[in-house]
Amino acid sequence: MAKTMYAGKWRTEDDLTAAWNSYREYCDNKTVVKTAFSQKDGKFITASIPSPITCTIKGFCLFHKMTERNFYATYNKKKKFQQAIARMKEECEEDARQKLEQGSIEAKLAGLWMSKYGYSTNTSQVIDGVVPIVIKDNVDPNS
Repeated sequence: MAKTMYAGKWRTEDDLTAAWNSYREYCDNKTVVKTAFSQKDGKFITASIPSPITCTIKGFCLFHKMTERNFYATYNKKKKFQQAIARMKEECEEDARQKLEQGSIEAKLAGLWMSKYGYSTNTSQVIDGVVPIVIKDNVDPNS
């Protein structure tokens, strides 16, 4: 699979989007080689198995051989790239959420992954202000 552009060559939002799409394709089509013993055949069998990885901005930068810091310093300040970068971040969140729901990422890692996107596993609630409480005693349900 050919990469569309290399770091520093993205002149337009379309160039950056094309680079992002090539990275997404890479993540979605990642495979691993696994070997297992087949009792039926009495031998070890090796196969290439689909194993998609979660896309991240950091992974995108590594894929295109640049640092995340350099990516943001170069592209985040330019208005013409801000919408594409926002879309990339949203797609990262959606990709992680989908992989958690489908079981591609272990559920016990949900807090770690989703905390990057502002989600929390904190279940305590703090209520600020005055909350009126009405207690009705001995209310006849037939009245």
